Amino acid sequence: MIFQKVKGIFIDGKKDMCKKNPLKEYLSPKYVYIPLLQRTTNLEALVKVGDEVKIGQLVATNEQRFNVRAHASVSGKVTSIKKVWHSCGRMVDAIEVENDFKNQLHDSIKEEKNVDGLTREELINKMELAGLTGLGGAGFPTHVKYKTKAKINSVIINAAECEPYLTSDFHFIVNYPEKLLKGSTYLMRAAGAEAVYIAYKAYNKEIREALEAHISKYPNVKLFELKNVYPAGWEKYIVEQITGMTYTGLPADAGVIVNNSGTAIIYSDIVEKNIPLIARPITITGEGITSPCTYYVPIGTKVSDLVEQSGGYIKGLDPLKYNYIAGGPMTGRAIFIDDLIVNDTLGAVIVKPVVEGVYPECLGCGRCADVCPAFLTPTEIKSI
Repeated sequence: MIFQKVKGIFIDGKKDMCKKNPLKEYLSPKYVYIPLLQRTTNLEALVKVGDEVKIGQLVATNEQRFNVRAHASVSGKVTSIKKVWHSCGRMVDAIEVENDFKNQLHDSIKEEKNVDGLTREELINKMELAGLTGLGGAGFPTHVKYKTKAKINSVIINAAECEPYLTSDFHFIVNYPEKLLKGSTYLMRAAGAEAVYIAYKAYNKEIREALEAHISKYPNVKLFELKNVYPAGWEKYIVEQITGMTYTGLPADAGVIVNNSGTAIIYSDIVEKNIPLIARPITITGEGITSPCTYYVPIGTKVSDLVEQSGGYIKGLDPLKYNYIAGGPMTGRAIFIDDLIVNDTLGAVIVKPVVEGVYPECLGCGRCADVCPAFLTPTEIKSI
């Protein structure tokens, strides 16, 4: 069983600085940069400089590895294939599209007339064509999970958003609760499962209230409260809490598929409107930001644009003395600057002023290993 010794630890969420501000849409950046990298898979551009593209148009793919696909997030002209900073910590090739602000939709985006009649295979095919991935940070192609041969009894929607500072899942859910419920139901059908569990932390009463207002129309969807501990959002922890089972390989070994709440919300539009993965929520926060906020933005938006939308950096502080984190502070990646682009896995950028003289050298005492809820041994990791 998981967590027999340690049942998780409480960590100050530091979410209030961002939760108090509503979700904002920033859908018209002057340029977007569609990265030719998805997780560890390099993509081949299907467009060239000078081409006109429409929203939702397939612009890059790699059919050899999971059939990974990327789509235009704005309409306009391809002006360059250039290097941009990516949340993986390095520069990658990207398709630069100059926004024409006409919001022209590709012909593939259209209302689905037979939602209730879609088969399991058709639902999975929609994931694949849309380039749907895990928006919780892993970025694994969703359709690959659903092509498992294992018997799936239930789908779990991870809405725990366990990392401090992050509120993108929270805002996305309270703004689109019915899309979450619909998307969860479509995922259940795609898995051939009988139930869906939406797992969220008990203190997030806003999530519960938003979902309870609509959940009576979705009898197969159940809400599951998690304790306010870290790492309650860990996949294995959630599976064990809900099913009482554990596994050594994939959740499918326990008869479960786990998806992030944002993935489920996006999937609702994929099924009903054939809109591919072209936008996502992202939190811009931290003690270095004037007005922390969560935004809904096209894939490829510059983070620096969102920092500007957030009032910029706190005045009076040296801009060179900031710590930047792509993702959450526990599992994210330290980055050098804010000049990176939003990709499918980037749910937050945290900006913290550098505090000098408060980072003592590791003493090797092992206390960190004693309290680690994931049973890591940082002293051994440090020595590698």
